[in-house]
Amino acid sequence: MQPTLYNPSKLTIITNGLNSMTLACEAQETLIGLIEEKLAASQLRCEELTARNVQLEERHVLNQN
Repeated sequence: MQPTLYNPSKLTIITNGLNSMTLACEAQETLIGLIEEKLAASQLRCEELTARNVQLEERHVLNQN
């Protein structure tokens, strides 16, 4: 076997691992933020559609009489 040219220390390996986990957590936080924004937009749209449905049901009742 050939000796490796780069032999990182345990501290370097741990530091690199922690940096990678930090980046992964930051990416997850960004994703959660985007999902929250989309959820808020979806909830608003549902409220709008519910209000419109109520209007249409009232109009339908009035038109039947």
